[in-house]
Amino acid sequence: MITPLFLDTDDGRHFPRAARDAVRDVCAATEPEVRALLASLPDTIELAAQAGSAVLPQTGERGSAVGPRRIDWVVDPSLHGGIAAIARAQLRATLFHELHHLARGWVRFGGAPPRSFMDGVVSEGLATAFERDAGGRNPPWGDPPRDAAAWVAELIALHATAPYHHWMYRHPDGRQWIGYRAGTYIADRAIAASGRSAAQLVRTPATEVLALAGFG
Repeated sequence: MITPLFLDTDDGRHFPRAARDAVRDVCAATEPEVRALLASLPDTIELAAQAGSAVLPQTGERGSAVGPRRIDWVVDPSLHGGIAAIARAQLRATLFHELHHLARGWVRFGGAPPRSFMDGVVSEGLATAFERDAGGRNPPWGDPPRDAAAWVAELIALHATAPYHHWMYRHPDGRQWIGYRAGTYIADRAIAASGRSAAQLVRTPATEVLALAGFG
């Protein structure tokens, strides 16, 4: 069961009833879809929803797998028609992405520590492939660059403590979503080579996914 939690003011200013109903409806409809594909999900999951501006401008929201049973979801009420409209348009695919992280154990707190920077790259790539293939959203952070193999080589050379924000979100050289885009390229190669979906690869170690993709 996914239980939405609304981190709100007492007057419900950020999450009025229509917005809460939209979030609850999407959670209720999406959960059985994902559970049918990811059997290792925990029985109970919390979605902590809050209003804020730290979102993806393309979608007006942003998800984060913060713990083994918890997803944070930030939504900007000033974008794309407001919270209810954003929830109906984007939350389903975001849940696909973040629930893949929960099933894999790629969470901010309470998961296994990464052994290499590629643990994050592969996890984000698989989750992005899952939200695309099973969730139906084809996001720009999953678009492989023309020189994808060179990006992968850069990432493989990084230490586990390399600056995550630079390599996963925006690099000082201007590139965006390096780890996500290269990770999706890796995931797609591993899927093609193995004949297994991103859901079926959810518990596969990063080293094995890299080997399937030809980077072992």
